[in-house]
Amino acid sequence: MVVVAVNVGEFSWKNANLNKGIISAALHGVKYLVLPLVLIMFASTALSNFDAPRAIETMLLEIQTLVLIFGAVLLVLGFFKGAYPKGSYSRLSFGMTVAVLAIFYAFSLLLDGRLEKEFADTLFELDLDLLFALYFIGAAFNILVQFGEFIDHRRTWMEGTEHAAPREKEDPNEHRWIHDFRIRYGSLINGLKLSKRTLVGFVIIPLVFVIILKAAFSSLDFEQLDQLTSSLDQVSTFMLVLGLPLTALAFFKGFYPRGSVSRFIPAVTMVLISLYWIWVLGLEGEMVLDVMDSITFSLDYSALLFLIMCGTAIWIVYYALELWLHRPEWKEGGFQKDIGKKKERRKRRKDKIDEAEGIETATSVVENDL
Repeated sequence: MVVVAVNVGEFSWKNANLNKGIISAALHGVKYLVLPLVLIMFASTALSNFDAPRAIETMLLEIQTLVLIFGAVLLVLGFFKGAYPKGSYSRLSFGMTVAVLAIFYAFSLLLDGRLEKEFADTLFELDLDLLFALYFIGAAFNILVQFGEFIDHRRTWMEGTEHAAPREKEDPNEHRWIHDFRIRYGSLINGLKLSKRTLVGFVIIPLVFVIILKAAFSSLDFEQLDQLTSSLDQVSTFMLVLGLPLTALAFFKGFYPRGSVSRFIPAVTMVLISLYWIWVLGLEGEMVLDVMDSITFSLDYSALLFLIMCGTAIWIVYYALELWLHRPEWKEGGFQKDIGKKKERRKRRKDKIDEAEGIETATSVVENDL
């Protein structure tokens, strides 16, 4: 009964921050309301210039109505999500509601398949259900992020409300490098966020691009495009084969804090796989396309691709420096999670400033006495 009372009490407005709620509401409003309305406005303007069918204009009005309804609701929910502190059940509840409602929001824009049918009649056949499935995979990470944020910040928030004692710092002299892989050093929210960004950047966005390209090419009656379409299928396979391991490694890279060996190893492995990903995506620096029976188009850009790979390889040096520079600070802070390092860093900086001001004041007093 006590636990239930505490959980209900976390929804009290005394735990909320009005300014943070307003900022969060503004961000949610821009993402779910303003930007979609701007895109609809541009689409309506463009279609009016091409004398689009009446059915498309009607669907745009339906989509606009859905955007206004869902966008307004998500804006309000975003306010309460931002107002309540991280680690509280109140923020978790509103964050989960926003994440789930955003998925229903995107699904409603498909208009029960009518948008895909009209798109096929007007331009070319495009599998919008497949595109939504890719979106759903990325959006599902937002649900996991809410849990990760709650778990990571729960103890910190409880300490702030005096419901839990601060965790004791670990003795640096008893720590060995193999201990860097302990789960208690990790941050779920950092790992999930980086894993999501990697999945979106290395898998979802490239696959969306390939799906749209293949759909556009299918509407053209050129046999010469079959070779390019086959190449796109191979690239899609490699994106999945390489992108999924990158997504898994990204979780551990973000999970463990800067200055730890447990972060350095997956980070360097990601760079090595990314080099091969660039090489495959770049078609090994050469594109050959049979335009006609007697004409072949060839483009060699291997030098440019090699330059891009060299620039990417520099990240290995960066992560080595990150391990070297951040490890002493991580040890000094008692091997805390990344979510607590900023707070500890601000505290140490404040202590140094106070110490410097104290020395300056003491010096001034001595000079005045002299």
